[in-house]
Amino acid sequence: MKNFFFGFCLFLTSTVATGQGFEIIRNHKTPLFQVFDPSNVEDAWLSKVQADHEMPLPSGMKESLRRAVDAERSRFNQRNMHRRGNYTGNPTPPASIAPTDNKGWDGTAGSGTPNDNHIAVSNGGAVISVLNTIIRVYDEQGAFKKQWGLIQFVNVQKKIDAFPALDRVYDPRVLYDPVADRFIILFMHGVVDTKSFIVVAFSQSGDPLQPWNVYKIPGKPTQDLIWSDYPIVSQNSHDMFFTVNLIGNGASWEEGFTEAIIWQLNKADGFKGDSLRKDFYSNIKHEGKSLRSICAIQNGPMPEGNDNYFISVKPIDKVNDSVFLLHINNTQQSGQAELSMKVLVSPMKYGFPPSALQPDTSYKLRTNDARVLSAVRIGNQIQYLQNTMNFKTMQAHLTHNTIFHIDDKPVIEAGMITDDSLDMGYPAIAAAGKNTDDPSTVITFVYSSPWHYPGTAVIYRNRLGEYSQKVKLVQGGTLINYSGLPKGEQRWGDYEGIQAKYNEPGVFYTVGSYGKNNSMNAWISRITLSDPLLNAPVSDVRIFPVPANESLFIEVKVGKPAVYKAQMVNMLGQTVKSQLNLPLSEGIHKLKIDAGQLAAGTYFLQLTADNVVVRSQKIIIQ
Repeated sequence: MKNFFFGFCLFLTSTVATGQGFEIIRNHKTPLFQVFDPSNVEDAWLSKVQADHEMPLPSGMKESLRRAVDAERSRFNQRNMHRRGNYTGNPTPPASIAPTDNKGWDGTAGSGTPNDNHIAVSNGGAVISVLNTIIRVYDEQGAFKKQWGLIQFVNVQKKIDAFPALDRVYDPRVLYDPVADRFIILFMHGVVDTKSFIVVAFSQSGDPLQPWNVYKIPGKPTQDLIWSDYPIVSQNSHDMFFTVNLIGNGASWEEGFTEAIIWQLNKADGFKGDSLRKDFYSNIKHEGKSLRSICAIQNGPMPEGNDNYFISVKPIDKVNDSVFLLHINNTQQSGQAELSMKVLVSPMKYGFPPSALQPDTSYKLRTNDARVLSAVRIGNQIQYLQNTMNFKTMQAHLTHNTIFHIDDKPVIEAGMITDDSLDMGYPAIAAAGKNTDDPSTVITFVYSSPWHYPGTAVIYRNRLGEYSQKVKLVQGGTLINYSGLPKGEQRWGDYEGIQAKYNEPGVFYTVGSYGKNNSMNAWISRITLSDPLLNAPVSDVRIFPVPANESLFIEVKVGKPAVYKAQMVNMLGQTVKSQLNLPLSEGIHKLKIDAGQLAAGTYFLQLTADNVVVRSQKIIIQ
């Protein structure tokens, strides 16, 4: 393949600085590179797997902190480790709302370490699984259709060459646009500035075996001697977004980090094969320091809207609570898109996660850092997940936080997905409700423990914040043990994938890793939700939990917009709490009461409109 260079002069176009110091280059254009037709290449049924080489190279971790965290955990575990014979802890709520694993199939091993799994499914049932360094296409029941190397998208010879060196193609992502009925694939190429570019391919139809429009985007967009790493993707009605970290040549991702940037691409151009118009956002800093690992947030339950949110934290700190919420407010085509940022504080601290344990505890699995790995926007809230240290148990667990009122005065409600036996990592989240009034979500993640080989699981959270039990989708059969890596530095994954089948409510496809033949293997699952509330009428008022001792949530279905009065009345008929001005529009609303401000006892919540009590609900506070 010919070498591909982008000079810095490519970006000498109009640069706009915002009030917060961010820089925006608007309407940059990339011409169509080529049209790739999968029918012109043979099935890559045999590939050279060099999984003992990490991707991308050069690799690196915050070694001193990781070793200190792991040593601290080891000392803690000697005193506090509890062996468990079953898979999960006590489920909350009962198993009745656990997702159902309809069908799963082996998605093969990647040609690099880690797998970097991602997945998309079309309304017509075409399933794409991407991983280092290949793409595989199935039908919705798992019947295999075709596999080829990702390098073929930019291979102008249009023939199967030897699989590329593992520092050339990595970090694939895939999206499906249910309105246009098209797929988008993105992956990285090269780990030095002279070879670094990003491949973005847009399918010309809903059939991934038909031609694709392929573009090359520069991997050194701000200066020479840097390259792009670790993309995270999202989309709305008009645009595709992806974020990357810019890394200096010859350095680790930590020591060589320069800045994190955002690209905004016009999807219509890519679907038509026109010159691809893009906006580019850089100089994204807080208090003079560049944000790391910005996560592009999905829009759910459908990829709609004209704007998009992003989130970042301080991922390599041992302990922190800072959260950075970013917002691009308009489409690329408008020419008026602006980037803004709000700085938030999480009520629960996150921190650099320990390595995960395996049945042979000398083989530890890296959890990388505490960056936000996956997030979804549902209406006026955002749910996001990180790998993190559970400071109570010293295990690798997952934050699951919600940011409310994102368009006004955002506040964070913090939580964590835990288990007394399992380490967990690399979560991916998808919206599960039918509309933006329902914040239900489905989350997939990988797990391991001293009594469980690495596997993949899924968990469901309904709109009241109740979690299902964890459901294992595939349980590993061996350690992950790459001979080319030290025992204590085995690679587990960088990310996993989940997507709703948009035209079948309650159906999701996931992809994750598990231990097989001493390496990571991909596993694809089709799951359905079992929550009876998804297809049942919503009650006028539902309160959870009952009894309550800290916070309780009230779900109210409003048929008529009005300004309501809310009162908490004790058994003697005395009003102990009231709110006189509670405007509620038509639809479903979730309200929160701080139960800690109330003495233990039995109360009645009354909602009043025009001096008429429209609803009274019994509440028990413990």
